[in-house]
Amino acid sequence: MTEKKEKKKLQINPFVLVFLVIVFAGIMTFFITPGTLEDGVYTPLPRNEVNFNNIFNIFRGVPYGLKQSANIMIIIMVVGGALAIYEATGAIDNGISSMVTKFGQSSQMALLIILMIVFSAVGGFLGWVETFIPFAPLVVTVVISLGFDAMTAVAVLIIGIMGGFMAGPTNLYTVGVANEIIVNLGFADPNYNIFTGLGFRIVIWVITTLIGLAYTMNYARKVKKDPTKSLVADIDTSDFKIDHDDTKKLTGRQVAVLLSIVVAMVLTVYGMQFGFNGVTWVIDDVSAIFLASGIFAGLVGGLHPNDIAQHFVKGAAGAIGGALIVGFARGVYWVLEAGQINATIIYYLTNVLRGTSQFVAAIGIILIVSLINGLIPSGSGKGALLVPILVPIGIELGLPLQTTVLAYQFGDGITNMFWFTFGSLLIYLSYGRVSIQRWWKFFIPLMIIYFLCAFASVFVAIQMGF
Repeated sequence: MTEKKEKKKLQINPFVLVFLVIVFAGIMTFFITPGTLEDGVYTPLPRNEVNFNNIFNIFRGVPYGLKQSANIMIIIMVVGGALAIYEATGAIDNGISSMVTKFGQSSQMALLIILMIVFSAVGGFLGWVETFIPFAPLVVTVVISLGFDAMTAVAVLIIGIMGGFMAGPTNLYTVGVANEIIVNLGFADPNYNIFTGLGFRIVIWVITTLIGLAYTMNYARKVKKDPTKSLVADIDTSDFKIDHDDTKKLTGRQVAVLLSIVVAMVLTVYGMQFGFNGVTWVIDDVSAIFLASGIFAGLVGGLHPNDIAQHFVKGAAGAIGGALIVGFARGVYWVLEAGQINATIIYYLTNVLRGTSQFVAAIGIILIVSLINGLIPSGSGKGALLVPILVPIGIELGLPLQTTVLAYQFGDGITNMFWFTFGSLLIYLSYGRVSIQRWWKFFIPLMIIYFLCAFASVFVAIQMGF
């Protein structure tokens, strides 16, 4: 009986977890004094009245969170529909089967390493987390088909992408935003390079990427050798696994389908980095390219237009759960923002840094930003509120500008892989059917290592005058 209760406890639905946080956030709006932060200046506001309208914000948080997350939700459903079309042509099954055959037992670990390095580069240099969601189902299917478990599959994605984002040398959403604010507030020259200190950041990115690689590969190797040691051994992922069959060959039509997926990926990278005809792509444009790719793949793959539509709807319906969790998670931030207590929480937490030493302040920034990250997952949104406070405090204590930015970067990045209020984390986990509790069991030891690495990095940065 005890074992059954324990198992049930470990399978708490993420929607329940997130909604409980929304409720808690709503209650806190009546106990914490509201306030505003303008360029680091805090102004308290009258307390929120306990009335029906303010209490009802708890329930408003969900639809408004869904509304604010609409573009991410759309891409999840559109890509889910496109994937269903790709699969209906047989191109995905035969393509993965061919890959599994080509990468024999001796090369499977090498493929995982290559995938993680590529994902880390995408997260670190492009700052992509949500944008990579379209490719996640394919990656999970490939990793599981290679004989690894679901935890390995999601770890390759999450630690690869988010680990790279954490230490991203040219991450526009943390380093770029923070340094832009520093310039706008007059703490640096207008010609200040927003990616200053690139060399040191690349060294840190390499170190953290190697740490994530070693940790994930150690687990993957151990579980491949003895499947009973898997943290998700009881999760059925047999429908993901595509057994290779040497008799099945890719047809010309299926090759064209796979090429359409590759083209969609290439256009996504190019469009978001450089744009077309002077227009830089955003998330909605990525949704559009996968819609076009799905329709093209269906026609080239020999599907009737009615079948294309039916598979698209079925695939989008299957992705709705992952899409909804993003909106629910965003609801936490909306409730706090509606109650105007974000600024108060940030102001009083950061005030504890005053009067400390440089190293203590740097560690304090990492920990405080990590805590706030559970309430405000957006790296750029947090930066707009936090950086105008953190930089003056850092200057008071003699903390170099880029050390403050580096500490903020670590605080924002490490716990992206921990907080269940970060919708993208829950989506990646949902693709592998891994619960947040199982993920914590796997990830928390690595999170501690990442924090120790962060502390050592800011210590070195202070000594360098970074």
